[in-house]
Amino acid sequence: MNQRFSKLIIGLNKAGVVLLLVLSIAGIVFPVFLFRYGENMSLIRYFEMHHTVMRLSGFLILLVSWKLYKRVSVAWSIVMILLSLRIFQYLMIHRSDLWNPLFLAEVFCYFILLLSRNYYVRKTDRYSLKRGVLIYLLFTVFIFFNAALALFREKGALSFLQCMEVTLGILFDLNNLAPSVYTPHTAYYSFLFWFSWICIISGLIAVLTPYVSIKAQAQGEMERARMLVNLYGQNCSSYLALEKDKSYLFGRAVQGVAAYGIVGDIFVVLGDPVCDPGDFRTFLSEIINHCERNAYSLLLLNTTGMFLDQYDTMGLGYVKCGEEPRFFLPEYTIAGSAASKVRLNINHATKEGIMVKEYDPRQKKNSALEKEMMEISKEWFSMKKSGELVFTMGSIGLDHPMDRRYFYAEDPTGRIQAFVVFLPFAGGAGYVADVTRYRAGTVRGVLEKINYEAMMTFQTEGIKWASLAAAPLARLEEETDMTAKLLRLIYEKMNNVYGFKALYQAKQKYNPSCWEPSYYVFYPPVFTPAMAYSIVRIQNPLGIRDFIKSFIHNSADSKPAHSDRCWD
Repeated sequence: MNQRFSKLIIGLNKAGVVLLLVLSIAGIVFPVFLFRYGENMSLIRYFEMHHTVMRLSGFLILLVSWKLYKRVSVAWSIVMILLSLRIFQYLMIHRSDLWNPLFLAEVFCYFILLLSRNYYVRKTDRYSLKRGVLIYLLFTVFIFFNAALALFREKGALSFLQCMEVTLGILFDLNNLAPSVYTPHTAYYSFLFWFSWICIISGLIAVLTPYVSIKAQAQGEMERARMLVNLYGQNCSSYLALEKDKSYLFGRAVQGVAAYGIVGDIFVVLGDPVCDPGDFRTFLSEIINHCERNAYSLLLLNTTGMFLDQYDTMGLGYVKCGEEPRFFLPEYTIAGSAASKVRLNINHATKEGIMVKEYDPRQKKNSALEKEMMEISKEWFSMKKSGELVFTMGSIGLDHPMDRRYFYAEDPTGRIQAFVVFLPFAGGAGYVADVTRYRAGTVRGVLEKINYEAMMTFQTEGIKWASLAAAPLARLEEETDMTAKLLRLIYEKMNNVYGFKALYQAKQKYNPSCWEPSYYVFYPPVFTPAMAYSIVRIQNPLGIRDFIKSFIHNSADSKPAHSDRCWD
């Protein structure tokens, strides 16, 4: 019975939202025509409120309506406030015409939304909410300041409460409440009216602006995620779940974790969900159910082909987004023509006196060495043509190294020239080069020497696999999907900004044992512009602006964004 009643309320809620949109559009479009040409007094009385207020509130409801559809709780609160104000304004002007059908329709919408309060479960992020609340607090201070100013000007003729009433009367054009000193024709009236509504709209936009939401990690969550990643993290991106820019969704019925961030209405997961392969379908179902309950679309970045069939059978879409070079260490060698360039560069670095060493901060801290590493990292970022990428990239992590491995190269003077940070994957059966940093003008072959000697160290330890991480958007020539073709176009046109081609060529020259395809997986199974935006936004804190700025500044530059010695 309760379930049937809930479905009825949800159905009425959807009908109420549609009716509310119709009333809002009517409030924006119809008043001018009705007052000039209309004869229906019920309609005229309904729209007899201040035309500008009617249009502004209608516009705000239209702006919020998409978030209502997405079940955002703050959108529900905003609409309820706007409806309350509209109903209040009507009652103040037309107390004698309470049976107006359009007014009753608005009251119906109000109570339906009130009854379906529990349907709006998705929370907004704290940062966006804080911005909106700050604007509204400033607006409230202004209202109180205006009332105090009116109290001072009237010199006791009005009480403070009456002055507040006057201010609200101006805001909603309830002229019968305002004393003659505040006529609708004064400049002060216009300023107060428009300033108030600009504050209201600005606060609303601040709250509803697309955001990147990262929930604060609860105590013990990272260690729990680390345990699962070390057990089941077959994807080279799995260990990046332990970065501080991730939130966690843990399995309920099974042991599993998904590292995610939220961009607007997109629930973005990095890599494949981490769990026992036998529990994968159950855990993926939990993730999909979570997204459906909160009206999110689901997007998984940089997944492998291991679960591709299961994604497909469960109704998710996917598109290839690059390939990852992997090296089977028991058989890997740089002998032969395929890796001749790597071998040549390594020999050059060796002749220049470059030596590769491993630093283990867990055994013994070396503050001077760590300081030099951070200086190199700062210098490396100064050479980049775009903002720092996050979410799909790790940090150096010297403050909390966990399972990271650090290999660095120093010249004959003992000065560090470059370093590479490796992360484990496949339960410690492999290591992936995650962070690469080098000095400007460093000796040719330094990175190749670090990577090769690190692989040989792993080989002697019995490690089976190494990886240089995915080459984004590479090797898509044979893909026929339209989305893949679009990604291929980005690969060609944005090369001067992100150095896609140089990145791929720098990895290819190592002669990998195999190339592991990488995919974007999404639900519903249609790749949307919002998903494309979320990929850019979650990786680059500067967002689309940095993307466009970098493109404009570098479109005429024929030099790739990275030299062939850089593959990060």
